[in-house]
Parts: sequence; C-alpha cells; structure tokens
Amino acid sequence: MNFKLRSLVAATLVGSFSMGFGAVAMADTTTDTVKPAMDFMNDDAPFKSNFMLGEHQADIQIYGIIDVGGASQNHSLPANGALPNNLYPYQGAKTTNPNVSSQTAWINGGLQDSRIGVKGSIGLFEANENKFKLIYQVETGFNPITGELNNAAKTLADNATLSTTHITPGVSVNANSSLNGYMFARQAWAGIDGGSLGKVSYGLQYNPVYEILGSYDPTGKADTFSPFGESGTVGGGGGISENSRMKNSFKYANSFAAPMDGKINAAVMYQIGNNIDTTNGYGATAQLGYENSMFGVQMAYDKFTDSVKTASGTAVNTLSGTVYNTDSFLLAGKVMPTKSITVYGGWEWYQFEHASDSTITYGNIDGYAVSGVISAIGAGTHQNNNVYYVGAKFDFAENMPALAGLTAALGYYNTKFDENQGATPTTNSKAGTIDTETLVVDYKINKRFDTYFAYTNNHFSGPTYATNFANVEAAGVGVRMKF
Repeated sequence: MNFKLRSLVAATLVGSFSMGFGAVAMADTTTDTVKPAMDFMNDDAPFKSNFMLGEHQADIQIYGIIDVGGASQNHSLPANGALPNNLYPYQGAKTTNPNVSSQTAWINGGLQDSRIGVKGSIGLFEANENKFKLIYQVETGFNPITGELNNAAKTLADNATLSTTHITPGVSVNANSSLNGYMFARQAWAGIDGGSLGKVSYGLQYNPVYEILGSYDPTGKADTFSPFGESGTVGGGGGISENSRMKNSFKYANSFAAPMDGKINAAVMYQIGNNIDTTNGYGATAQLGYENSMFGVQMAYDKFTDSVKTASGTAVNTLSGTVYNTDSFLLAGKVMPTKSITVYGGWEWYQFEHASDSTITYGNIDGYAVSGVISAIGAGTHQNNNVYYVGAKFDFAENMPALAGLTAALGYYNTKFDENQGATPTTNSKAGTIDTETLVVDYKINKRFDTYFAYTNNHFSGPTYATNFANVEAAGVGVRMKF
C-alpha cells in the first residue's frame, strides 16, 4: 500500500475515534454489562459521529466501498491496477497488437470503484424556518489489491512510445479519466445547505450526467461491465471522460414537492476554466427531473469549451492531448410496473466540435510532460455520437421471500459514432458502432456485504473498428463491502 493511502487511512481512523466514536464497547455502571458503542454490521452509518462545535450542532462521517473481484476477458492487454476499472471490455482490443490475449486477473471495482471519504455538516443559523448548515465532502478512489490511488494518466504515460500510429502497443490496459492520481480526485467540495432554499457548493463535483446514470442505468453503472461505468466518455463526461467531474465548479441544487407524491429536482453548474486549468474554456450544465415511487425521468445538458482529452504520448513516459468543444444531452427514465420489476431506458447525445482556441498548448498535464495540445476537428466540422439503452432489474424478494437480497439486471446499450460532418473533415471521421449486452446478478448478504456475478459482451463494427476483434467478452465475480 503506497504512502498516500496509508496516511489517509490512518488519519481517518484516528480522526473518527477522536471525534466521538470512543471505544468499541462501554461499561454500564449500574449492571456491569457491556454495551456496544458502534454496531458495524447493522448501523446505517457506523463511522458517523454527532457532536457540538461550540454552540453549533455538527456531524462527521467516514464512509467507503471496498469492491474486489476476479474477471476474465477474451481479448485484452494485461490488466492495469492504476485504472478505476482494471479491465476495459468496452474499449475493445486491436487484432494487430501482439500483446492482446485472453486475460484473467484480480480486479478492483467490478461494480463500483473502491473509495474512502469524509463528509459532514456544521449548523450555522436559522432564518425564516430554514436551518443553514456548512456541508463538505472529500473522497478518494483506490485499488485495495495494490494500495495505489486511481491514476489513469499514469496508465497512458506508461504505455507511451515513440510510435506515431497510436495503435496501442503498450504493456497494459490504458485509458483517459477524471481520476489521475490526486488524493481527493473523486470529490472535494464545500458549500451551504439552506434547507428549502437549496444547496450551493464549490469545488470538484460530479457532472449531473454522472449522477443521473448512477440511478438510471439498469446494471447500476457497473464499473467493469456497463458502458456507463467503464467509460466516462458516455458515463458522465458528455464525450470527454475528464469532464465526468467538474473542477473549480459552482453548483446550485434544490428539490420541490410535486403532484402524485413526487419531487421535482433541479441543478445548475458552472465550471471556471477547462479540465486542466482556470485560464482556458469553461463548462456549464443543467439538470431537471421528476421522481416518485412508481417512475422517474431526468434530463441534463452539458456544454464545455476547450476541453482536453488526454492520450498516450509519442515519447516514453509522456502524454498527448486533443482539445474540443462539446455539447451533450441526456434523457433517462425508469418505471416500476410492479414492486419486483424496474424498467429503464434512455438516450444520450454528444457532439465534438472545433475548439474555441485550437492554439492551446500545455507543457505538463497531471505531472507528465506533454508535447502539445491541438484541435482534432477542423474549423466548421463536428461529429455526432449517440448512445441508446434499455434494460430491467428484477428483485426476487417480493415473489420469492427465500431469495430476499437477490437481484438480477440486464441491459442493452447501442453506441453509434457518426462520420465527421462539415467543411474540413479529418482522418478521425470514420464511423463505428458498439452493441453491448450486460448481465449483473447481485446477492445482498447483509447491510455491509454483497457478492455478485457479472457478464458483458461488446460487438464492434464499422470502419473505426476495422482492426479490432469483433466481440470482446468479460465475466467476473466479486465481493463488495459498504460502510
């Protein structure tokens, strides 16, 4: 386990007990019996403490997920422990790459990237029947097998060569991501909760598309098996994985009571700068939705300018990058015709466009040297991309009480990359399609632990994937602990 992660775990454990968890057990002075101060297996939040900070009511909670499994993929580069998902079937595999073969490996995050975080609140004051609180959250993702922090940039740099063909010749799976080796890369924000007036926050925060798909993907946004979990490109970034989390962003969110015992939720976000710095570009998103116990619908729109999509560099241990403007739209819905069945479906569209400033260059990104960043699409040119999905989840508990805790989910995803259109199309204009089927069977053992089996098949077609294996499959089993 690396030094950063050891320090984080030690600090959070020491902090939690000093903030009021106390000993695991305490004596009852009247009966001399021992009463547990914390019931790890049954408490909703076993590492949460309420306390007074001066005259202000406050709370702090340490939480996390540990998800470890084993998986096999028929065509893949060797697994890479630095990625949030160590195998990547949705990425495909080149038939021309001699390093591609059948791979079996221990993996982090079959269903969810392992993580640890701290969140809490401090009461401030009350006005017009609204209690104002300071709220905050920081969270890091890591691989419990190797102890390393999620670091996609490292995987790109490790696989960089002097080749200019960009046909992956590297030693392991590699991909771009919004998780690039920083301590609190998953979330790091603070804000004010004004009760019915809504919440305002600032920092590193999830793109609304990411949050919606976490609840509206039939297979639960499974990190290794669902396209939305594997790929930030479609799973939250509106075309660019790095935009799944918005740096230096302001967010306002609120919800309101609505007819049919439902709630309307709304949010807007603005990002200062692009995913690299606060000087170039900006990001803006909006979300609107409705939910009740029977159905829900969510919409989100993203617009980013001068966003940088990183890739392996053309020299050893370097990165390269392309810069785009992007627009995206998501429409997602779900309905529960019975207590046992939930049906999901949706459509995501995103568009790559010529960058507002195609002259942007960077000497360093995420700690790695960069030769330069230029626009990949010519002026007046754009590329449309669409993802359609449908699926269902079945809960066995209602009809078969003996199988309480068992669920099965099946999803179908169709990803279509169009030809570039416009005045100056480039060599990146080839079209392609990925058809994905995913199955996830999950058994909840108790409040803390569940175990799962998952399978996915990805069929690649079209000119873009002419040198790819046509079918890339992966299957795995794992155990997840939530606390």
